Amino acid sequence: SILDIMSLTDDALTEPASTDREALARLERFGGRKLLHEMIALFLESAPERLAVARAGVEAGDANAVENAMHSLKSSSAQLGAIRLSRVCEQGERIAREGKVKGLAELLESSQSELRRVEAWLASVRVEGQT
Repeated sequence: SILDIMSLTDDALTEPASTDREALARLERFGGRKLLHEMIALFLESAPERLAVARAGVEAGDANAVENAMHSLKSSSAQLGAIRLSRVCEQGERIAREGKVKGLAELLESSQSELRRVEAWLASVRVEGQT
């Protein structure tokens, strides 16, 4: 089960403290391992694209594009237990909702760093779950 996989991940210290592994267990209970792995694959594919859209929005001064991209990433991150990433995205969404893009470049860098940690964690869960 995914719970066994997650204990292996804990032992290997590849799971960042910024994640909620119970979220993955809930998803597995709800939809089974296949759905969980499909959701992880979709996240790993789409999250970098969402950050790229947000970055392009900042560069273009388009707060609405940033808000939408950060909202989407916030929700999908929370669903998969990427708590810190979800919180950073929530901050970015709030700032962009106020029509501001100034200061969001730094926030996007934080999001990118956290996304790298989450990607490594989810990829390891996904690979170990297929064995």
